[in-house]
Amino acid sequence: RLVPAPALFNLDTQLFRAMRVAVHSLAGEEVASLKAAPSWTLRNVLCAIQEQQQGELTRVARARVYSGEAELLADVSLADVGVIEGSLLTLVRLPPLPIVTASEDCTAKLWDPASGKCLSTLKVHEETVTSASMSVDGQQILTGSHDGTAKLCDAASGECVRTFAGHRGWVMSAVFSPDGMSVLTASIDGSAKLWSVVSGECLRTFDCHAYLVTYAAFSPDGQNVLTSGPDGSAKLWDVTFGDLLWTIKGHDSRINTAVLSSDGQYLLTASSDRSAKLWSIARSKCVFTLTGHHGWVMSAVFSPDGQEVLTASLDGTAKLWSVSSGECVRTWNHGDKVNFATFSPDGSKVLTASDSGATKLWSVASGDCLCTLKSHGGSVCFAGWGCELHLG
Repeated sequence: RLVPAPALFNLDTQLFRAMRVAVHSLAGEEVASLKAAPSWTLRNVLCAIQEQQQGELTRVARARVYSGEAELLADVSLADVGVIEGSLLTLVRLPPLPIVTASEDCTAKLWDPASGKCLSTLKVHEETVTSASMSVDGQQILTGSHDGTAKLCDAASGECVRTFAGHRGWVMSAVFSPDGMSVLTASIDGSAKLWSVVSGECLRTFDCHAYLVTYAAFSPDGQNVLTSGPDGSAKLWDVTFGDLLWTIKGHDSRINTAVLSSDGQYLLTASSDRSAKLWSIARSKCVFTLTGHHGWVMSAVFSPDGQEVLTASLDGTAKLWSVSSGECVRTWNHGDKVNFATFSPDGSKVLTASDSGATKLWSVASGDCLCTLKSHGGSVCFAGWGCELHLG
């Protein structure tokens, strides 16, 4: 059941004052023709481009967009860079970021997704590394650990440049805000904390769940924080004021992860009750319960186009589900407990992280294992592409 509070999103705010905007590549080829709102930011533009390129394996999740010489940044709107009706935007695609893994062997590693080779190893924690992610510009890596801290490291040198300390127990997850200016951590001490990337200062503490926050994530617009806990609930919080906006309950056991779709219309939860649930925010109810795993479901994420869901389970499998029907359309058998699974930014591949210390890369189309990344000396807690900018 959904327990409503004040409005979560105004889904209509970006639908007014629409204007026609063309998007070209550096070579001058037309990429897309958008009906955009002046308030659109980089994420909105990239989402709209990807919608028009459905079926093509064109990677636009990591890219820069310019209006003349002005760059459209994460926290800058089209209006801010002078875009009007009939304006031309230039899309600059960037090289793919590496794969990032975090392990109980106290390290995080960067991998070349093409060759499967380990590029570098970060050893900045003395205990299990629970999560690792890369900043949007690829310059910094954020890690969370059982040592009770999150650390910001220089991607090139591997050196720690900032430590976020203040939790009274394990840090279960650590993620960047969509604009890259904040960090959000979840801890076994029952709280989530918001930190400034620039100063390292704790900006806000969310006292979320009784004794453990399993996962914390930002809403796609960065205005809200979503937390999950062992009581089978997920909670949504206002970043600015710290107010509790929604509480969702419906699982029989703890929720391991909870994420929102990019349009804010759906919520996805993964639980130790061996199921994942897809919730409609507008209808205030569970749309589908995804059942078929025989062990705890450790994670659930949306595909980049928002049409599918990927789940990871301790039963040794990852499963692909249709959002429209709730049916399982593919199963990958990793061979050991799967702690986390995620899509590549273009949605064509899947990563699974397992207790065996190996991370596997799979083809969504064929289901084949493309390569195995193995050099961790312990269970892999997390695996993802450098910048987890999922558009779905």
